[in-house]
Formats: sequence, structure tokens, C-alpha cells
Amino acid sequence: MGILYGVLAAVFWGVGDFFITLLTRRIGTRWALLSIQLLSLLAWLLLLFGRPVPLVFSAALGSILLATAACHVLGPALVYRAFEIGNLAIVSPISSAFAIVTAVLSLLSGERPPTLVLAGSVLLMVGVTLATRGESTVDAPRASFRGVPEALGSALAFGTMFWLFYFYIEPRLGYVVPLISLKTLAVLASAMALVLSRSKERAGPIRPGPTLVLLAVGAAIADTAAWFAYIEGMRTAYATVVTALASLFSAVTVLLAWRFFRERLAAHQWAGVAVILLGILLVSV
Repeated sequence: MGILYGVLAAVFWGVGDFFITLLTRRIGTRWALLSIQLLSLLAWLLLLFGRPVPLVFSAALGSILLATAACHVLGPALVYRAFEIGNLAIVSPISSAFAIVTAVLSLLSGERPPTLVLAGSVLLMVGVTLATRGESTVDAPRASFRGVPEALGSALAFGTMFWLFYFYIEPRLGYVVPLISLKTLAVLASAMALVLSRSKERAGPIRPGPTLVLLAVGAAIADTAAWFAYIEGMRTAYATVVTALASLFSAVTVLLAWRFFRERLAAHQWAGVAVILLGILLVSV
């Protein structure tokens, strides 16, 4: 069952990324972030209603929870922005490289991962270099770099978040309180960023039509389902196996972008995407 949950997490996150891209390109990053986080919070409150809640808590654990929440806010904000301005087939595999961050932090924490993890790290760096090196043209010599810094930042934030969540928080608090806390703080931070922003990116209020509502609801459902599948998979199989499968969600997004966005990559960029995915797989073994 753990393998099935890992595959489901990859599919749901991949589909969710595709919906997020469509949404951010219509209403901007801030509105998309707020709407999806709010809907995700409501979904978790419904799913987790009535479950037992651990009462063990401390100041140190609270600080770790706040740090995890900060990563949870920063990660989606950066990845949504990357999806909005970047080539989805490039930024999605890069953002999914959070597995390398988690692996490095685990190594520094005393774990000794297999040699394949180190090989995966090298492959990941090579893949990122290939995937972000676009064709040199007079009009847009560096167009392929749009969204890449944001995607790298999201990988760092998500990788740190998963490390903190599963090494320090989940063993002590379970996942009910932490996930509701993370989503609540993400909603508050998104709302504050929207209110305080002086950006002219989107003038006037957003009028939610049926398409926008369906995209936001679809992205929130996909994100919630992916989290649920990932957590359940971690409970029924080796974490490395589930992570390896779930980390391949970028392949789902790339296929959707190729099918619906008609995005085209040069041969070396496709090779870079393939190397990134292979590196993620090796890191997660």
C-alpha cells in the first residue's frame, strides 16, 4: 500500500501544480496563494475533525513548529511565482529537488544515507545546469532562467520543511495539529502579504468566475490529497520508497505542460529534466 500511496501523492501533486500554474497566470501569485491555502485549511479541518490530538508541547517544539510554518509559507509563495513566470517543464523538476535538501540535512543530523544519495546529488546539479541553459538568441538569451531562482528557493524551503516535520514534529505531535497550524499560518501570512502589498500587478479586486473557482478548488483538493497520501504512505512503507515515488510529481506536471501548454524544450533541456528526475530518484533511495 505504501507504494500505491507514493504514486498517488506524485499524481496529485503533479496535477495540483498544473492547476496552480493556470490559476497564477490568471490572478497572480498572491491571490492564488491565499485562495489555495484557505481552501486547503478548510479541507484539513474537515478531514481531521474528531481525530485524537497529542497534548505534549514545549517552547522548543513551538519554535520548531514556527520555523516549519515559515518554510511552508515561503515554499508555496516561491513555487507559485516560479509557475507564474517560468517554463513549467523546467521549474517544476527544479522545485521537486527538495529531496536533495532533506537528504543533506539528514546527513548533517547524523544519518548515513547510501552512496547513491551522493551520486544523486551530483546528477541533480548537472541536471539543473542543463535544464536552465536555454538556447541563446538575440531576443531572449536568458529566457529559460525566468522562475529558476524562485524554484530553487522553493526546493530549499520545502526540503527544510519536510526535514523538520518528520524528524522533530510528527514523532511528537503527530500530523493533525502541525498541518492545521501550518495551513493557518500560511493563510494569515498570505492575507497580510496581499493587504500590505503595493504591487500594481493586479489592479482592482478579483472577480471569481466559475473557471477560477474550479482551478482553486481543484488545486486545493489535489494538494490535500497528496499530503494525505504521502503521510499515509510514510506510515505503511519505508519513507525512502514513498519519497522517491512522490518526488516524481514533476514528471506528471511536465507531461501536462507538454500536452496542454505546448511547451517545447531543446534536446539538452529534455536531457537535463531527465537527469534531474534520475537524481531525485537516487537521492530518495
